[in-house]
Amino acid sequence: MRTPIAPLPLSTPRCAACGEPAAVQWRRRNVEDPNATDAVYACGPHAITLDAAALVHQADCPAPDPAVLPECGCSPEPAPPPTPVPGAEPTTALPTGWVVPTGT
Repeated sequence: MRTPIAPLPLSTPRCAACGEPAAVQWRRRNVEDPNATDAVYACGPHAITLDAAALVHQADCPAPDPAVLPECGCSPEPAPPPTPVPGAEPTTALPTGWVVPTGT
């Protein structure tokens, strides 16, 4: 006998394209307040790429529109520079791709 699956709570994030439970979330600029962002959710079939989901998208970004997937259809904001780790030794990236201590 199969164990019935409990229904998801109403507060469970849902895919903006089909209403299924969300598997991925990204941020989009708010239409009314460009300094704020809103969460956008999508299920697996309607998800954008992981790299795209890591960025903040334009307010008019059409994703998760199936017509533009797996891309998003806008030009997301560039990622912020990484935050340096306090106490970490400064490094330099060599042309070979190796990262070495800068040294002082």
